[in-house]
Amino acid sequence: MATILSISSQVVYGAVGNTASAFAMERLGHEVWEVPTTLLAHHPGYGKPEGVKLAPDLIVGLIRSLDERGWLTRCDAVFSGYLAEADQADAVAEAVDRVKAANPDALYLCDPIVGDGTEPYVSREVETAQAVLARSADIVTPNWFEFCRLAGETPADIRAAIPLARKLGPKLVVITSAPAPEGRVSSVAVEAKRAYRAETAFHGEANGKAMPKGTGDLFAAVFLARLLNGINTPQALARAAASTAALVKSSVEAGRAELALAHDQAMLSEPGLLPNIEIIG
Repeated sequence: MATILSISSQVVYGAVGNTASAFAMERLGHEVWEVPTTLLAHHPGYGKPEGVKLAPDLIVGLIRSLDERGWLTRCDAVFSGYLAEADQADAVAEAVDRVKAANPDALYLCDPIVGDGTEPYVSREVETAQAVLARSADIVTPNWFEFCRLAGETPADIRAAIPLARKLGPKLVVITSAPAPEGRVSSVAVEAKRAYRAETAFHGEANGKAMPKGTGDLFAAVFLARLLNGINTPQALARAAASTAALVKSSVEAGRAELALAHDQAMLSEPGLLPNIEIIG
């Protein structure tokens, strides 16, 4: 069992941000310390929610308190996701510094949440702050849109993205929602000497039903949890892709607007048939 400090958004209703990622990492056997960047009634896709942003000083104070009691020596990884304002990135960076000072072997995974379409849904300042965090991380997990923003260009295909990924800074770049044949979705993991691709069926808008929110949060959480379980990059990629696809399929077929994590939690540990892993670079 590993211990993970998870800094991201949190909702009362639904399964996005920490509400999704912490559950997944716990279900896969890890202890998760949750620090919200925002606390919202629900995902903004339902309309403007009631809620609050956590001040950066409060985030720093929460983590400092853990450090003062010596607990950060037990922390094996930091997971960061949604930022509500750019100054929160400084709090995340301080958290990473504190954890790595207490445990130099700790990993930092940054899920640089910016958007998933043609325009960012965060401010330019937040996007810049996420880029700084991403470049300092051990692992970064952008979707294709976010990867292109980080890289500063849109590659012609996934193979053309590999050298760009290796220039970003992190030792491991995992790109989700990457280009794939119609009806499929690709996830790609790029290391210094190898790049791997996993393809799964696409479920959602293609059959007229809405894609549940939180799939990126879920994928990143399962991927990190699997690495901390001691398996290698291609197998972590396969299991994260399989679990995410299985949960999306189940949720869409049941007509749910949210990932049914509690109902279908067995799919996190036993996702069924794993996708083949292709070495692409």
